[in-house]
Amino acid sequence: MNDAGIDVKGMIDSLNHKGNILYTAHPKNRGIAAARNTGIGMARGKYIAYLDDDDIYYPEHIETLVGTLESGDYKVAYTDAIRGRQRTLNGRHVGTRRDVPYSSEFDYDRILVQNFIPTLCILHEKSCLEDTGRFDESLPVLEDWDLWIRLSRKYPFRHVRKITCEFAWKVAGGTLTSTKRAMFWQTVEVIYAKHRDLAKEKPRVRKAQRNYLRGVKFLARMSRLLGERSPFFQLLQNTLTTAYNWRNRFR
Repeated sequence: MNDAGIDVKGMIDSLNHKGNILYTAHPKNRGIAAARNTGIGMARGKYIAYLDDDDIYYPEHIETLVGTLESGDYKVAYTDAIRGRQRTLNGRHVGTRRDVPYSSEFDYDRILVQNFIPTLCILHEKSCLEDTGRFDESLPVLEDWDLWIRLSRKYPFRHVRKITCEFAWKVAGGTLTSTKRAMFWQTVEVIYAKHRDLAKEKPRVRKAQRNYLRGVKFLARMSRLLGERSPFFQLLQNTLTTAYNWRNRFR
């Protein structure tokens, strides 16, 4: 699915020897949620997986997840992923560090506070979306988190503690990143409101939501003042993220 990006149809055609690759493109950019929904609508298989153009599946990724679902009673499963941190240098993305920021069993309360499953880690039966609906195209970001919340109220999630993929995490500076951070916390507020009823009887979840929202708003302000590339900002971000995850474990 090409959301009005660079035309790669020729490359796809050169690889499509068996005719089992479907390719389509939006004439103009409609956003990641709409692009994924278009792809889901075209999908003919039993399972749905997600892979953005700057992410990587390892050879065993699909086999691991399909094998997990085929051998049990689950319809949704996820693995772990390496995060490849990148920085722009002379117009090119250069890797700076690799880590595994998320690797935990699924927690039905924690998912109401923050997303801890990268999109490419998930595989689920296509039929699940008949009960939950597809991605919410009104959300500019965090559309995956919103869907995981909805899926988790209908289906148990199976965590496979194995690294089978990796995603890029790009660090940029300037106003654009600050704007994206503002969009991030605003969307967090929207998702909290959208799923308010799920947290209504859970005071610990509501408190964790307030703490998390306070933290992302603070980082958005510091990003605007210091810049994403500032060593002090990076230290601040890492410290707050580690402190938050330690303090708000739902176990």
